[in-house]
Amino acid sequence: MISLQDNRCLGPVLALCMAASALFLAGCEEKVAPEKPIRPVVSMVVGDIERIRTDVYPGRAKATQEVNISFEVSGKMTERRVNVGDSVKRGDVLAVLEPDRYKAEVNRLKAERTAALAQLENAEKQLARQEELLLKGFTPKARVDERRAAERSARAKAASIRAAIDSAELDLSHTTVTAPFDGTASETFVENFQNVVAKQPILRLLDTSQIEMEVNVPEALIGLAPHVKEILVRFKTLPDVEIPAKIKEVSNEASLTTRTYPVTIIMDQPEGAHIKPGMAGEAKAVVELPGDWAKKGIAVPAAALFSPDDAKTDEVFVWIVNEADKSVQRRQVQVVATARRGVLIKGIKAKERIVIAGVSFLNDGQKVRILPD
Repeated sequence: MISLQDNRCLGPVLALCMAASALFLAGCEEKVAPEKPIRPVVSMVVGDIERIRTDVYPGRAKATQEVNISFEVSGKMTERRVNVGDSVKRGDVLAVLEPDRYKAEVNRLKAERTAALAQLENAEKQLARQEELLLKGFTPKARVDERRAAERSARAKAASIRAAIDSAELDLSHTTVTAPFDGTASETFVENFQNVVAKQPILRLLDTSQIEMEVNVPEALIGLAPHVKEILVRFKTLPDVEIPAKIKEVSNEASLTTRTYPVTIIMDQPEGAHIKPGMAGEAKAVVELPGDWAKKGIAVPAAALFSPDDAKTDEVFVWIVNEADKSVQRRQVQVVATARRGVLIKGIKAKERIVIAGVSFLNDGQKVRILPD
């Protein structure tokens, strides 16, 4: 049996054991490393030609040239020769202003120039006479200088009036406005006998011989633009007509909200159909990569590169996403050159997935969740 005295001794011993156990358990808990959070990442598949082949890029048709026609001078429009829907050729007269006051100004200046030329002729004769008298010693040099100054003044006045005539004749020519290109009048803003001011639009002219369409290409795919072999466009109003197109322009700046690049494509009007501005369409592209594509450098967004604290100054890395377990591993790459829309690097392969945003918040082996493009 345990005596009362033994119980008094056992109590402190039990308390000491329990405290030691608690400290041991606490120590064990401290050694368990917290699990790294699964971080969502924006990524891209390098050289993803399958995706660009299957993706559809929506857009709306627009005329390859669009311009609001206006007069360079003010006046009353006496004649508008085209209406909405009319087709015109380059150089065709579109509208005419009342020219009377501009003709009157030209005539007035021509009369002034006739008088100025007569004054110049007289000044030249006076100067020649005084120079002859100076040679014979019959007139002072000061008189010759006066006649020379008068002759220069008359010559300058005649030249000034000539310039004013050129300007007035140009204004007169601007009372007629012509088509700058072949096109179609899509809208009119002024009717006959209305007064208009310079630069006021009188009609809108569209060149629809070719059609343009702007589509938005994701940042992950824009590096493939130079390797696009074929573009085909369909419009919803003409679903059975497939129109070949080509890239006209690629923007150098991505949208801050969508991270897409505006790409303008251009196409000819198809035979037997007519695409009008505003029609909704969809474009598909076929990409063909050259054999030495990866050797020359693969274009990736600059935000995909990072340099960790333990790296050398000239070392840069990317995060490679393991598709099997959705973890990331860093890999050193070599920067070949700066591209128009990113950088060219070596050290990665086609079809590998890399992280292109938030690279500074990741660690080796960390699990990630791939966000949709």
